Amino acid sequence: MRTATNDNELNAMRAAAWHRQGVAALVLEDIADPWLRQAITNEANRRWGRRNGGTSHGG
Repeated sequence: MRTATNDNELNAMRAAAWHRQGVAALVLEDIADPWLRQAITNEANRRWGRRNGGTSHGG
């Protein structure tokens, strides 16, 4: 299985997931609005549990 090697390929995969399956894969650091970023983080934590590692983006 080939893995994505750069940001352009990752972005293309995210776009394809959105268009083909309705799945939105968002990079939290790319979301400028702190309220929206926290709301998305809260929903992901509720569904799948807290991440191990990474940066905290709370406000």
